[in-house]
Amino acid sequence: MFKIRAEQADTLADDDLVRRIIAYLQVRMPEQIAKHDPFDLRAAVLHCFEVARSYAVTSERGLFTFVMDMLAVGPCFHLQPKIQAILDQRELDEQVRLDRIVDDVDDVAWEEAAVVTDPAVYWDDVLNEADKKRE
Repeated sequence: MFKIRAEQADTLADDDLVRRIIAYLQVRMPEQIAKHDPFDLRAAVLHCFEVARSYAVTSERGLFTFVMDMLAVGPCFHLQPKIQAILDQRELDEQVRLDRIVDDVDDVAWEEAAVVTDPAVYWDDVLNEADKKRE
């Protein structure tokens, strides 16, 4: 009988969620996604998971939301002071924090979040690191 360790189960769950997120992106943004290597897409989504988990965002819904915000708003959206202050309220449930970001963060803060960093430079760095790990 085979036993699956907790880390292996987590990896399988991540792999499944990554596949579903990429499938969602392929339906919603087919032209943009078609330009990218599947390994790069996977690496970008896994990186988003790492960032989300650094804020104790761990549910599928939370991870999905975080990935979408990093891809649509900007990869460092979470560093905008109002957004980061909400994410840092770890005593609150993750869904409460994510809901507060939607409900309590104004348009000006979201505009600031979009320009915290240059997305092209950020993602190039992330993908270069992923390539090094792949070699």
